[in-house]
Amino acid sequence: MKKLTKDMFIKDLAKLVSFRTVTGDIEQNRKALDFIQARVAEGARIKRIKNGGYECLIASNASAREPDICYLTHVDVVAGRPSQFKMTIKDGTAFGRGVSDMKFSIPIGYALLNGLISSGSRLSFALVVTTDEETGGFKGASYLADRYGLKPKALIVPDGGDGLVFVDKAKGVCIVRVDSKGKPAHSSRIWEGKNALEPLIRLCDAVLDRYGRNNRRESWKTTANIGKLEGGVSANQVCPEACAMLDFRFSETTTFAAIFDEVSAIAKKIDPTLKVSVYSKGEPTSTDAADPTVRRFIRSFESAYRRKIKIRKTYGASDARHFSKLRVPILMIKPHGGDIHGDDENVDIDSCMLFYQALEDFLRTSGSGQKHW
Repeated sequence: MKKLTKDMFIKDLAKLVSFRTVTGDIEQNRKALDFIQARVAEGARIKRIKNGGYECLIASNASAREPDICYLTHVDVVAGRPSQFKMTIKDGTAFGRGVSDMKFSIPIGYALLNGLISSGSRLSFALVVTTDEETGGFKGASYLADRYGLKPKALIVPDGGDGLVFVDKAKGVCIVRVDSKGKPAHSSRIWEGKNALEPLIRLCDAVLDRYGRNNRRESWKTTANIGKLEGGVSANQVCPEACAMLDFRFSETTTFAAIFDEVSAIAKKIDPTLKVSVYSKGEPTSTDAADPTVRRFIRSFESAYRRKIKIRKTYGASDARHFSKLRVPILMIKPHGGDIHGDDENVDIDSCMLFYQALEDFLRTSGSGQKHW
């Protein structure tokens, strides 16, 4: 099997971008997975898993459930203009929807797998491609971690760390929905009804009293966003139904359960009839930069790029959070690119090729050190 060349990378990335794989477009995502599967070498073990209308692809050279290394990607993207689904190149930079988030990683992923197969490596490697990351990954990565039993010894997730930054910690997410029921009445006789918005406003005030100062500047403390406060039809009616959506981002010093219990306690104190439910959740991820696997991973990148790799925290969440309970090294870094989800989403092609080179080196040293896994 040939190594991935720049021309091959550009051609395959352009094809992947041409699939309008917006999350929820089952047909386009299926076609993209078909294309990826066709690029995987003969001899690979292929598994297609459907769950709740979504599909994911697992291609591996050995154990698909407990590989030495899992390379986790997603092919789904956010919506874009029609022109963004035709990749363009300017001064060595590729532009298009999903080039950085994260279709660039897919040709690299199957090239790595193909290389291991052709060399007869004993290192077990699984390429995983999901189709619902942009809406939380609950039918894909979450299912694979919790129900399918995917338990790699190390997890590569090129979905964070833009510009060659190794991510050692990522915040968790806790999105809570609070529903309020009231009683309609004419606003001229407001005492005859019950306004469903009022207890939610008091709840939001209490949450901001607790966390609002953390929202004002960058920090590793828990933040709280009042993402949605909805209710009512007209100004002259007492609101009969309302809901609030609260988005908390938190570090490894707390848990989803602690935040949910806190919101539930506040809600109960304000109005026992308020209904608090989970909308989305994910625990923080934390990887020890001194771990031998992590150190070898970073050395491979420093050798390929001939520069020091910075180590930083990230505030966003990725599908990696679904595997946090495994307590395995999560290896997260990305090549140079930018404007993710924006009009000019881009990735540097030469940086991608060095990224491939670094990962090849990491797999080679991992394979030679097989006895350590």
